[in-house]
Amino acid sequence: MSVWLSGFSAGVLLSVLGLLARLWAGLPYPPQVLFDRLTRLMGTPEVFNWLHQWLGVGQGGKIGAFVGVLFLWLGGLTLLGLMAPLVGSLVLLVGLLVLMPVPWAIGYALFYLLIRLALQPAQKAHQAGRRQALNAIGAGSLLVTLAASGGLFRKVLQGTDQTATPALKAGSPLPEGVVSQEDLYYVSKNLEGFDPVLKEQDWTLKVSGRVNTPQTFTLADLKKLPQKQLELTLNCISNPVGGFLIGNAIWTGFTVRELLNRVGVQQGAKFIIWKAADGYIESLPLGEAYEEDVLLVHSINGEPLNARHGFPLRVLIPGRYGMKQARWITEIELSSTDVPSYWSQRGWDKEAFIKPSSRFDYPEEGKPVPAQQQVELRGVAFAGKTPITRVEVSVDGGKSWMETTLKERRSNHAWTLWSLPWTFEEGIHEVVVRAHAGGKVQTDQTADPLPSGSTGWHRFLVNVS
Repeated sequence: MSVWLSGFSAGVLLSVLGLLARLWAGLPYPPQVLFDRLTRLMGTPEVFNWLHQWLGVGQGGKIGAFVGVLFLWLGGLTLLGLMAPLVGSLVLLVGLLVLMPVPWAIGYALFYLLIRLALQPAQKAHQAGRRQALNAIGAGSLLVTLAASGGLFRKVLQGTDQTATPALKAGSPLPEGVVSQEDLYYVSKNLEGFDPVLKEQDWTLKVSGRVNTPQTFTLADLKKLPQKQLELTLNCISNPVGGFLIGNAIWTGFTVRELLNRVGVQQGAKFIIWKAADGYIESLPLGEAYEEDVLLVHSINGEPLNARHGFPLRVLIPGRYGMKQARWITEIELSSTDVPSYWSQRGWDKEAFIKPSSRFDYPEEGKPVPAQQQVELRGVAFAGKTPITRVEVSVDGGKSWMETTLKERRSNHAWTLWSLPWTFEEGIHEVVVRAHAGGKVQTDQTADPLPSGSTGWHRFLVNVS
């Protein structure tokens, strides 16, 4: 029992040191590195579909994976406690060399060896005293770990996906159809607690590659460029039919074209590559980067981007799903060749053009609707750069259709709000909505989000009583 407890105590102490090094200095943390490896697997089509079938859209799969990684890490270190300190440290070193650079792997192995050697006197003490000492070490170390990671786990548990132009200033009432930063959906390749948290005073944007004048900009430098506000709807490629991984906001920043003009583009440059602080990488043909509304933004709805939405700088590209629009940008490189992007390497569509979609916001699936009382059917429709020209609703499963009223958009890149007053008869009704974009009706063929975005009509049964 004491050997097991000694191994567990050494594992927890090493975890405390690693977690503090990660939080204070940004050094590699083995459970996080293991988790990153797992999330790459989770992004592949087969695993993605299985996770989302059982755990839904959101951070549920990531939370499960991270808990599993913690058990794996602490369990493995506990087993190493059965070995002599030097042997256990060498085994740990071999395992860490697979996960991280050599200096950090050696550092963790050395700290583990020192912890094991420090615990040896406790193992040789009287059995009762030994148990008390090891119990105290284990419990105290675990408490320190939980305290140090408390904020991180709070962010994990709060990190589920959600939703719910004139110049806009922070604190101003939001126009109809604009989602607050707090309510804008959130999706990340990372567990939220491991998203980059960047400080403005330490952050710079490097522009390199096939440019005439490679430069490094501070956020203050970038805010001196001509600024532009744009109302634009973000849409996640993993959004299911009728889902809420979509949101509309008013963004402030500057055109990528303006930045490229400052550095000068060399002949032969064909692609612009975005590199983010978390290792995320995406690209865009250079010609599209020159389009008027392709922006680098630092503010949303008149306030600075928060950490989850990409502070201090993110990309906005009209007509593309959110996977193309990298957050936490630290470098822009111009290249003559394209690079595999983070998600396209895992089976997702490289181009990620937005497909037409529409949904009900009212009625809500699973909630009753009053009979013989006029209600307002309403929702949103979106097709990226293609304008929504008509939205139709059926209350009889698609046998007949009624045209809705469309709210005039303030921006060509914003979603379209639709509504229809209606009085239901008592009974069970199947409601369906479909949009027309660019003169073509939205397809009724159902397809999963993988690999290029979901398709199909939003439909469900409503109990009217």
